[in-house]
Amino acid sequence: MKSPVRAILLASSLLASARAGEFHRMPYVQAATDDSIHIVWRTGARIAPVVKYGTSPDALDQTVSTERISLRQLPADAASGADASGIKPGLPLHSAPAGTAQYEVHVGGLAADTAYYYAVFDGERRLTEEGEDFRFRTHPVPGSERDAFFWVVGDSGTGGRAQADVHEAMIAYTAAKKRPIDLYLHVGDMAYGSGTDTEFTDKFFAPYEKTLRHTVCWAILGNHEGHTSSGETGTGPFYDAYICPTKGESGGLASGREAYYSFDYGKVHFIGLNSHDLDRRKSGAMAQWLKADLEATNAAWLVAYWHHPPYTKGSHDSDTEAQLVEMREQIMPILESGGIDIVFTGHSHIYERSMLIDGAYATPTTSEGVVLDDGDGSPAGDGPYTKSEGLVPNNGTVQVVAGHGGTGVSRMGTMPIMRKILVENGSVLCGVSGDTLTAIMLNHAGEERDLFSIVKRGTVAHSPLEDPYEPPAPEKGSGAVVSGTPLPAAFITLIDQNAGWKYLAGSDPADGWANLNFDDGGWQTGTAGFGFGDKDDNTLLEDMRNRYTRVYIRHDFTLDDQAAFSGLGLAMRYDDGFIAYVNGVEVLRVDVDKGAGKEARGIEAHEASAKFRVHSLEEAKPHLKLGRNVLAIEGHNSSLASSDFTLDPFLIRTAD
Repeated sequence: MKSPVRAILLASSLLASARAGEFHRMPYVQAATDDSIHIVWRTGARIAPVVKYGTSPDALDQTVSTERISLRQLPADAASGADASGIKPGLPLHSAPAGTAQYEVHVGGLAADTAYYYAVFDGERRLTEEGEDFRFRTHPVPGSERDAFFWVVGDSGTGGRAQADVHEAMIAYTAAKKRPIDLYLHVGDMAYGSGTDTEFTDKFFAPYEKTLRHTVCWAILGNHEGHTSSGETGTGPFYDAYICPTKGESGGLASGREAYYSFDYGKVHFIGLNSHDLDRRKSGAMAQWLKADLEATNAAWLVAYWHHPPYTKGSHDSDTEAQLVEMREQIMPILESGGIDIVFTGHSHIYERSMLIDGAYATPTTSEGVVLDDGDGSPAGDGPYTKSEGLVPNNGTVQVVAGHGGTGVSRMGTMPIMRKILVENGSVLCGVSGDTLTAIMLNHAGEERDLFSIVKRGTVAHSPLEDPYEPPAPEKGSGAVVSGTPLPAAFITLIDQNAGWKYLAGSDPADGWANLNFDDGGWQTGTAGFGFGDKDDNTLLEDMRNRYTRVYIRHDFTLDDQAAFSGLGLAMRYDDGFIAYVNGVEVLRVDVDKGAGKEARGIEAHEASAKFRVHSLEEAKPHLKLGRNVLAIEGHNSSLASSDFTLDPFLIRTAD
């Protein structure tokens, strides 16, 4: 069932599309500077594009010249005939529905820090609706005194209810505060499961359309987009979707590629890095550009963002995964020597926020000798974190993991440098005003769940604390871990890890397939886990992608006495959702909204953790029998085009 918010947003988008007629992606703004911006949209076929704009929605008295408009199409469509309107050809689209025309319009010669309104026409026929919603604001001149207010989102691209709720919470909050966001940072995984062209349209552009039409999203590649887009070549649906500055157009040093870049907003310098598929070593091209960019900036504040977090114990572990370790060991020393103030990342599906730290490069991460201020950072609590005015090397930074924007959230442990850990969906709103930065974690219900500030004033000398704050471990049974709990220290195995299961893939089973006495003699036998795409599966389902999204498995287990009926747990690694049955009765449903089998709907994208999580099977107790029982599980992938799938269970009960 769609949430009311999701339904309203979708209905609004569909109504707008119906009025517009040809839009396949509604107009959105990109690559703002202090005197220009880009407006991008898609139609199902070529049109005679006209963009009019002005400083009042009732007086769109300027028209973008034809030479400022570029048309991008698939190579086959571009070769089908010359464009009669004289629009210049742009780079070919990597992938899109046949006939798609993507128009990219450069609007230049604008006044700095000024609001403009725009409309898109097909010849003389207006395609965008009238009103104030199609608008943008140019950036202030770099270095000027101007407050900045921005939204940070990560790992959101499911197209589901949580994503819509997080978006709507931001809209309602900023409306109540009467302070719209100036820009939008997305730290990756915006289009599950593989960042395909269709997934971008359905899971990014449609859900965020009301914001994207007037606010630039400055995005960076996530690992899911990396399945179909390449940072090395700058091609794929991600690079089709965004226009990122390569020549220092928006401030900062020219990077020469869209995979990493920088830009300025007033006195804030933003740096977006590629942590996925480019060289992360300090000797690599990206790190060398980063050093030069930091040396060149005169900003008062430094904000960096990328996908893979240097510090996390959410759904990922930064002490064991190469991309995360390398960003900590290789890139963080460069940023901290340049005076970095705050870092935003995603990938790990959780909200984690650090204390004020410096020099935490060791693996595994420890808080010893790296925490400069272990307070809560709240003006109403322990007080803001303090730093010296300007960009002072190694004066402290705050790390924020914001991978909670819409997908399932979970926690595998406790990262010792963290001050706040929240396992719930939400986003971050961050404001910079003069010498103060203030950030809040706004959850999906619109509640402020964390608030901290950094004040840069005068000269502040820090010394590492000898005995810093130690964040608490999650309480057992507290609900803090949404996608299961860690394996207990001691347990009894009822179905072994990597056991042989009966399985059916590529078709749906007969009725009663989960029952104890169902005849599964015609099913195949395979070793758990089942899946493809991640190189961590025992039974490879190499034909699954683009053919089917469901896999069914069964395994017997034996209970010798009534005491064994308690403490049952399903240890699981999974991607994306599953339903478990005991003796034919559903006892657990995770990331599947409704229905079952081929009627299942609302499968939330979920990335399998490297570690098993335990899900309680207490609901199975009334349906258990002495002697032989059967556990049956149906695993679901969120889409046919998904790049991976995992269904890896075993059954335990807690030891007496």
